[in-house]
Amino acid sequence: MANGGSEVPKGKRVISALVDLLAIPILLGIVAGLVLIAVPEGIRNVLLIALNIGWLIFRDVVFSPGRKMVGLKVTGVEGGKVTIGQAFIRNILLMVPFILVIGYIVEIIFVLTKGNRLADGWAKTHVVSA
Repeated sequence: MANGGSEVPKGKRVISALVDLLAIPILLGIVAGLVLIAVPEGIRNVLLIALNIGWLIFRDVVFSPGRKMVGLKVTGVEGGKVTIGQAFIRNILLMVPFILVIGYIVEIIFVLTKGNRLADGWAKTHVVSA
């Protein structure tokens, strides 16, 4: 790693992902789906996708409950705070509904085999101990 940080345990990355990429999006989707139940389906779907994108960027730029629980944080490779642009690039595989499932599979494989997500390289970010 460029900043000399040590590799974080893969188990911590998985626990963090279960909270941030599974539990919270499901909860947000259920609540938003109920709030938007009377909205036409096409508009509701666009709003739910926008909510997901907003959540992914928020958790990388502002606060990640999953990473906080296990003592991790995401940074730029130089050690600085992640920008909105980096957060967008870092999560691109998790934003597009039609490739979302494949994106999650690819990212899981990369974390388990390489220790970092594929899109971490694209965004010039990595996860370190907090």
